[in-house]
Amino acid sequence: MREGILLIILILSIGHVEAQGVSIMSYNSENAFDTLHDEGFQDEEYTPEGSRHWSRYRMMQKLKNISKVIVAADTQRPVDIVCLEEVENDSVLTYLTRRTALATLGYKYLMTHSVDHRGIDVALLYSPFTFHPISHNSIRANTTTSTRDVLHVCGTTGGSRQDTLDIYVVHLPSKLNGKESERNRQKVVDAITASTDSIQKERKDAKIIILGDFNDSPDSPLLSLNFKEFTNLALAYQDKHSGSYKYQGGWETIDQILISKALTQLETEGLRYHDAKILKLPFLLESDTQYGGEKPNRTFVGYRYNGGFSDHLPVILYLK
Repeated sequence: MREGILLIILILSIGHVEAQGVSIMSYNSENAFDTLHDEGFQDEEYTPEGSRHWSRYRMMQKLKNISKVIVAADTQRPVDIVCLEEVENDSVLTYLTRRTALATLGYKYLMTHSVDHRGIDVALLYSPFTFHPISHNSIRANTTTSTRDVLHVCGTTGGSRQDTLDIYVVHLPSKLNGKESERNRQKVVDAITASTDSIQKERKDAKIIILGDFNDSPDSPLLSLNFKEFTNLALAYQDKHSGSYKYQGGWETIDQILISKALTQLETEGLRYHDAKILKLPFLLESDTQYGGEKPNRTFVGYRYNGGFSDHLPVILYLK
């Protein structure tokens, strides 16, 4: 039965790439942990004995919620590529891709194995019917405190007209710890730009996508000065009355998508930019009784289990 479903998806997916293009989503899933303590990492609160009483039921509910977001992201067909931030390890992704609603869609995944003190990483899920990885590597900056690696995946899209995409999945350090954090964030950005510069020297019209949680506004000096050769699509989809993340009553657009010039030029052959937006799916939001309006429907509110999805909203890019 499952093989029959996968065959149907294969046929529909190849036809979609030919006619419509490719969809790429980024989602900070907010602490997608398993229930076990990993030696050397500070993940004890996400164990059954920990402060959040992280049971197998809560873990599976979390993963089912993530799968619901991915399935609902595109009403026409499965999203081709899903970039996830704040996933703990291979166990979590195995459960997600094989024991939730995603099991019938055939997603495979690649992920980093960082030295982040909490043990969280970034990952890329892909449909093997529409995206074919050629290579992947983790980029680790020489920071003074441990943080997440950047995942770089190079691959080709399906269909008779294949395009090569270089995708960087990013979760920059937070702004905590002042100047030290600022220096570390700069080092991670420098490591990304060193990699993209190298690619663009080899391939003049390289189609590069950098996306994820940047923990900063799209018009910040860190991003605007270091990624001058890229178009930050968040500048178009950000809104003062909404965003992808809400902090103390104010919306921010810290989940962003940057694309190289080759994806915006009209003369570009093959895939190019079509649209990008924040996915404001109704079930991802709930009433904000403290500040008014709505806020993301989180898994925890403080240490109170809320059973929701994440403190972030997903963002999605469409190439046609």
